Amino acid sequence: MHLTETDNQAYFDKTKAREKTCAVWLKGQSKAVRKPILLAAVAGITNGFGVIVQSAVLAFILQAIIIDKLPWASLITPFIVLAAVFILRSLCIYGHQTWGFEAGAQVRASVRQQLFARFLMLGPSEIKQHQSGELAAITLEQVDALENYFSRYLPQQMIVGVLPIIMIIVVMPVNWVVGLIFLVTGPLVPVFMALVGMGAASANRSQFLAVARMSGYFLDRLQGLATLKMFGQAARELGNINTIADEFREKTMAVLRIAFLSSAVLEFFSAVAVALVAVYVGLGLLGQIHFGPAEHISLREALFVLLLAPEFFIPLRQLAINYHDRAAALGATDAILAILEQNTDAMITICIDDSPANKISLIEFNDVSKSYGKRQVLTAINLQIAAGEKVALVGESGAGKTTLLNLLLGFESVTVGRVLLNGQTVNREYAAKAIAWVGQNTYIFHGSIKDNIVLANPDASEQHIIHAAQAAGVTEFSAQLPEGLLTPIGERGYGLSGGQVQRIALARAFLKNADIILLDEPTANLDAANKTLLLDVIDRLFIDKTLIIATHDSAVIDRMKRRIELQQGRLVL
Repeated sequence: MHLTETDNQAYFDKTKAREKTCAVWLKGQSKAVRKPILLAAVAGITNGFGVIVQSAVLAFILQAIIIDKLPWASLITPFIVLAAVFILRSLCIYGHQTWGFEAGAQVRASVRQQLFARFLMLGPSEIKQHQSGELAAITLEQVDALENYFSRYLPQQMIVGVLPIIMIIVVMPVNWVVGLIFLVTGPLVPVFMALVGMGAASANRSQFLAVARMSGYFLDRLQGLATLKMFGQAARELGNINTIADEFREKTMAVLRIAFLSSAVLEFFSAVAVALVAVYVGLGLLGQIHFGPAEHISLREALFVLLLAPEFFIPLRQLAINYHDRAAALGATDAILAILEQNTDAMITICIDDSPANKISLIEFNDVSKSYGKRQVLTAINLQIAAGEKVALVGESGAGKTTLLNLLLGFESVTVGRVLLNGQTVNREYAAKAIAWVGQNTYIFHGSIKDNIVLANPDASEQHIIHAAQAAGVTEFSAQLPEGLLTPIGERGYGLSGGQVQRIALARAFLKNADIILLDEPTANLDAANKTLLLDVIDRLFIDKTLIIATHDSAVIDRMKRRIELQQGRLVL
């Protein structure tokens, strides 16, 4: 179901169906880290046993010193036991934290791998529909928000299911009234935790949506800062960013209000229960109450149940605190699933044999149509391109040239029909090995010129790299730079001209040594002299390749042997 952000929020709040879907997905992720979660829970339960023993030993020592007046020498064994319990509890706390962190770290790594795999499956054409800042926020911040759910909430849930019951069983034979107080007041903590935190998942989700929107908006404006200044809109956009930041602050404060409210309610109930135990045993020791075992209660028994009372509520209170980690995880999962559930039509996986006999020799479009919702982009495309052909793909902007290239590259899937390479259905892996692609806006990474060339073939030898650079004319300008091909260049080719960037892109494509070359408007934004030089390079580099160039440039069209024209998504014969 595809909903707008507002509708999806209402759907999330009212039906809880999305929340259930997120909870099921989180449960599925926990299966991979079941062992560290279980070890963290066992460490916490063992620590609880240590608390019971510690309380009993302390009560025994104080009874012996204050009431029985026993000599210190007779208390050596209890003190040794007490020291051993302290050491055991320290180790348990360390193990609980370590194994919990291990579970969270494994899940974060796994989810990020799932997201990266999905990004690769979606391809550039789908990814560009999302703001890069939003995707970064999901991959970093929202994945990080899952950690505490697995490292704290799930182990604590197991601990609460076991430890309070054990404490009630231990206390009942000593003082059944105190045990009854534990039994009655204990369940109030998780009940009120659920009631107060009922809207926590929705509030956290709103916060994550706000931070993703803010990240995307800020990054977009930062990347376009020069344009904003050129049109005098920088100050206005700064005001918009402040407005969005205030919205995020309000969402964050809504989450904190729920957290503080639930903490106050839970502290109240646990404090009242501990006070009831203290009043009961205190009045019993003073002989002011004669109900239950209070009339014959000893200092040892009173101290034992009194020391155990706050410890009984600590796991419950900790679960209440960690409940907000669950709410945060549910809110973050919604945004993560929006990416993981994004539809990618299944594509056939084909093993490629790199031997010369199996090189790509033919491209076929068989009755291919492509639509985005109700918008038809390509209609009934039937096309064959033989090996070695030089083709100009022409048409007005919006005619469907880029979509046709994306289908051939496997970046998108057809709505109707089939796209074949050498008689086999196109998929991204197959196309990546068979085709070298140079887009209109070639991306140049921060690094050296050589680093950007070898991107297409990291295992290429030094001789092949130099040959590709020379063939593409890169060495003509790199020779004048301080370090030649090793000269560092800025992100997006900062410091180079448009023609130089295109030559690096052509060298990259040449080094790949693919049989099919796709070029998208290679001469855009070049002057006549540089255009001629670049076209001469293209003719020389790809003389024995199948070459397809999407272009509006008549100079490019005149050099190609075949012209394929698109008009409003249809082939013009």
